[in-house]
Amino acid sequence: MCFFLEKLNSLVWGIIGLGLVLACAVSGIQIDAHAQTDESGRYKQDGSINTKDKYEKPQNWNELGIDLPPPPQKNRFSLFQTTSQSGFQFLVDVSSIQLGEDEVVRMVLLTVSPKGSENITYEGFRCETAEYKFYASSFGFDKAWMPVKNPRWRGAFYQTANGYRGDLLKYYICIDGVNLLDERQLKVLFKKGKMSKKKGRLSQ
Repeated sequence: MCFFLEKLNSLVWGIIGLGLVLACAVSGIQIDAHAQTDESGRYKQDGSINTKDKYEKPQNWNELGIDLPPPPQKNRFSLFQTTSQSGFQFLVDVSSIQLGEDEVVRMVLLTVSPKGSENITYEGFRCETAEYKFYASSFGFDKAWMPVKNPRWRGAFYQTANGYRGDLLKYYICIDGVNLLDERQLKVLFKKGKMSKKKGRLSQ
């Protein structure tokens, strides 16, 4: 009887030992798999999926909120060239030019018709999409702004008698139709009021 119990005891401990060996082997395989996968950045050290960096979907562009500038003053506007042959004059308040963190260039513009009618607007421009947005208008100098209800982005390169917005993007605001000049360069270029021959690069 004692001999039988001794054999049974040895058999039980043998089974327990085999179970421990198998458990360690499986654990080692899992750890090694995570370690190998982690080299590619797919997993974190704890084995969870890494959702950052290249595995994270790029965020969509969002426009930042804006504050309307002070009421327009007549002595701040400078004339700038366009390709328009309609007889209209186009001016910009250079001091109002701002390049936002959302890469939108915003400025106060003045359009004067051949008969002397004046139209003052506050607008934004995007190089990436070649679009503009009309934020507000004013009835005259030193007059309060009237915000546009639900302003939308619209294409700037359409054919009209006074389609100056395309010229703003092509010859003043953008470099090669995509990249932006910085705010200082923009103000220098608009103060000169001459279209850049390099389509957005500062003339030498």
